[in-house]
Amino acid sequence: MSNSNDTDAIFGSTAAAPATRTPKAGAGKEARKELRMHVKWAARALLADGRVVPMTVRDISERGVGLISERPITQHATLRVAMSVPDINTPGKFTTVIGSVKTAHMTVSGPDLIYGGVWQAVEGNGTEIIKKWVRKLGG
Repeated sequence: MSNSNDTDAIFGSTAAAPATRTPKAGAGKEARKELRMHVKWAARALLADGRVVPMTVRDISERGVGLISERPITQHATLRVAMSVPDINTPGKFTTVIGSVKTAHMTVSGPDLIYGGVWQAVEGNGTEIIKKWVRKLGG
């Protein structure tokens, strides 16, 4: 776990991380057991070929994540993802949550490719950070 300024350094990128925004809760009817909470957080994914792809976290749940990209990613691939998560108690502070996500599906929406994935592993206390946000936004 580290400061979000390290998100780029994790994958060796020199580009600045996309700006993060305040998360917004949203809940529609769906067949899932877990509620997905809508957010808009900066992220990067390391692909199997070594490329780093900028992404936006679209939604989160305790077991999964929705990611938006303008670049194609292989479906059913396992990606190493680093996302900048706002501190739940301190505005302006961020924590980098790192984990492995297996993509389950892909949807096209205009220029965006939306990927739904399942967390395979999350480093450090990242799982607890995600759970706190899901509870707060679903609350």
